[in-house]
Amino acid sequence: DLEIPNPEEYLAKARLAGIIYDIIAERKLKYGKAAKQLDMSKSEITALLNGRLDDFSIERLFGLLRKLDRDIEIVVRERPEDTPPAEINIMAQELEKNYQQSD
Repeated sequence: DLEIPNPEEYLAKARLAGIIYDIIAERKLKYGKAAKQLDMSKSEITALLNGRLDDFSIERLFGLLRKLDRDIEIVVRERPEDTPPAEINIMAQELEKNYQQSD
């Protein structure tokens, strides 16, 4: 056990930061350009992309994802009986582009 005070929240923040990292990498943005697009300092973007998340709330990470043109959907559902304790799950859904050829 790592003695993290709120492990579910920290894991959620790590997953969100990982999604942000993937988007920045996919767009081949350098830290300076990514920081400018996200209205952050270079030191903040460096901390975020290196997993130092103590200064980042989930709400702030949501805001960064929106600046990267991502929609965020939150689904709350009842936990079925006889299942493990309720948990937080975060998934990224990448949209596949379908191109049709003209004949």
